[in-house]
Amino acid sequence: MTRLRLSVTMLSDWHVGSGTGRHGFLDRAVQRDPDGLPFVPAKTLAGVWRDGCETVAYALDGGRRGPWHSWLDWLFGTQPALEARGVVEGTHHGPPRPAALHLDSLHFPAAVTAALREKPLLRQSATFVKPGVAIDRETGTAADGMLRFEEMARGGAVLVGTAEIADSWRLTDDQVHCATALLHAAARLVEGIGGKRRRGAGRCRLDVGGLAADWRWLQGRDHPPEVPEPTPAPVMAPPAGRTAVGWEIADLRLVLRRPLIAHEQTMGNSVRSAEFVPGRTLLPAVLQRLNAPQAAAAARAGDLIVTDATIEIDGHPGRPAPLVLVHPKGRSERAYNAMCETMAAGTQAVPYEGYYVGEYEHGRLLRLAVCPRSEHTHNTIDDRFQRPVEAVGGLYTYQAIAAGTVLRAQVRVPSGLLGAGWQDLLAGTWRVGRARKDGYGLTDVSSAVAEPRTSSAPPDGRLRVWLLSDTLVTDERLRPSTDPIHLAAELGRALGVELRPVSDNGSGGAVDRASETRRSDPWHSRWSLPRASLLALRAGSCLSFDVVQGTVTAAAVQQVELAGVGLRRAEGFGQVRIADPILHSAFDGACDVTSVDASSVQPVSADSHAPEDVSELVRVWEEAAWRGEIQRASETAARERRHEILGNGYEKVPSSQLGALRTLITGLDDPSSDRATEWLKRVETVRTARQAPWPDDVVQHLRSVLTEPRTVWQLLRLPEDSLVVEPGGAARLRRSLWAEAVRTLVEDCLTAHARSADAREGG
Repeated sequence: MTRLRLSVTMLSDWHVGSGTGRHGFLDRAVQRDPDGLPFVPAKTLAGVWRDGCETVAYALDGGRRGPWHSWLDWLFGTQPALEARGVVEGTHHGPPRPAALHLDSLHFPAAVTAALREKPLLRQSATFVKPGVAIDRETGTAADGMLRFEEMARGGAVLVGTAEIADSWRLTDDQVHCATALLHAAARLVEGIGGKRRRGAGRCRLDVGGLAADWRWLQGRDHPPEVPEPTPAPVMAPPAGRTAVGWEIADLRLVLRRPLIAHEQTMGNSVRSAEFVPGRTLLPAVLQRLNAPQAAAAARAGDLIVTDATIEIDGHPGRPAPLVLVHPKGRSERAYNAMCETMAAGTQAVPYEGYYVGEYEHGRLLRLAVCPRSEHTHNTIDDRFQRPVEAVGGLYTYQAIAAGTVLRAQVRVPSGLLGAGWQDLLAGTWRVGRARKDGYGLTDVSSAVAEPRTSSAPPDGRLRVWLLSDTLVTDERLRPSTDPIHLAAELGRALGVELRPVSDNGSGGAVDRASETRRSDPWHSRWSLPRASLLALRAGSCLSFDVVQGTVTAAAVQQVELAGVGLRRAEGFGQVRIADPILHSAFDGACDVTSVDASSVQPVSADSHAPEDVSELVRVWEEAAWRGEIQRASETAARERRHEILGNGYEKVPSSQLGALRTLITGLDDPSSDRATEWLKRVETVRTARQAPWPDDVVQHLRSVLTEPRTVWQLLRLPEDSLVVEPGGAARLRRSLWAEAVRTLVEDCLTAHARSADAREGG
């Protein structure tokens, strides 16, 4: 896999919108990363880069779609949805082609984000609010009701990121030259990014490093080399039945560097994500890294198991809260086990929907947590109108598991199936989930060898079973079923006993069963078509079974808990827990409901190709932050402490004389300026000759403010340490902004004085 280094230099102010605003203050806000800084999403970069590549391909193909467009489709993927709507012309025949170019979003260098992490005032100065109006065509003036305020990120920034060309090791030299030439040529055509780029915003320069372009290779070439075709993996016959007597386990820890979309359903223009990553989403990545035909064969036979990735709680995988675990409505901090205890009469019991629980031992506090999710807005731009329109997709929203979240999963295989050390092959950087070519789903995965969990036989003749994942079973005619009878038959065959489900007595006391069904509609990403719907017993369901014949042993329980029950176990379905302590414990309202802080893990990776000296990147922000704080502090001081600034008795000075002071500070530029000194001398002369109008205390205060470098900063009381990054930055800014600070402070005091005088006269 070839890794490219990307950097975008913003030559003007820019706006990549989030699709949201703040009512009454801001109409359009910019997108911000978890560090609170503006960034360029990978989808936005992919759009403008693909536009440039289309221009290059049309030029090389002589103004028509030709063989160079095949390389465009290989790099950026085909567009089956737009082809079906007739928006773009498709020449690719066969299944949709996935993109070979995987992009990451562009962020400020790691040195910048680290320097600003504890300085929120500086982070805020990375953007500013820009007002705008719509012009009435008939009158040529501002149209009524069309005033708007848009957030803009400041120009001069350098944002960095990476891109990867998948399976580049299979390319010949000619194919590498072709892909490189297209990408570099298209990068030179990227001149703007984000909104309002036709009006001067978002001017930029895209630089690509890591793979040099050989422009001489293009000379005299009428046709590019053939596009590489995917090589089918070798197929082995699956083993005959499950004969595993032992298991080898890889414990996976997934740290999300970017948001991850585990597609659950699509509602209109909104794609909703599950709060966990299904095993079927992780399975292709696992098989790709194992790269062993016997692993794929074991997966088809149900002997290679990839569990769902759930949120980490106390170093262990979180488990979906059992449906028998309930709490009074509005009191989530009080948990009750409906299998062992009852709540007060008249209390409405509510299950812990969307919660996960940690490992539990008798006598310890039960921990529950919710997986954090985030919302992200994107749009598809019409080439003709240069704005989002419904015909090409318009505006749409992704819900995703938040960046920084830590998930846990396991990969289990029968002992001896794979070579020694196979667990180490799973460690690395993965891209999983939906829109992974556009920056989503970038995940750091670590792998460790784990031992099977010790299981025990049920304490009595009744089995209490907790489904840790959706479970697929069939009836006698192989139809999907959610009837506990068919789950009992499947579970009984796996345990070597005969089971009978216990029906809920419905008497209002302790329950024996709390189960629900769930329908999922998976998607075939290769063909961009829906798969057959799946009807399953939902994860978190709890059921009880009586043992009619046979004895349940601890070894059989462990085998079932490791291998699962039902269909499609390789994809994480059918994971169960038998006789878990949670199902046999009474909590009497005691639990610990916590929220997982995804921000504790930094999602933005360090970038080795970022500029070492980042002072120029933040110097503009420092100055903007100081200006903002000067305005805020001046308004506060003018409202509350005018006597400290102008001196006692300033109210006696006529407005004409105060106007002369206002004129003086307009041209003030340095504390050693002769202009201020001469004006103060004239004030003293006038005061001596006319016995007024400037009191001594006012003259002394003004002399200190206008001629002493430190006075204005002592009066403003700025949080200077929070407004600078570099050592010595505060001294530099005090020197450069002294005149502006004096003008702002004195003008605000004079304005506040005039308003209070008018208010007294009017009253």
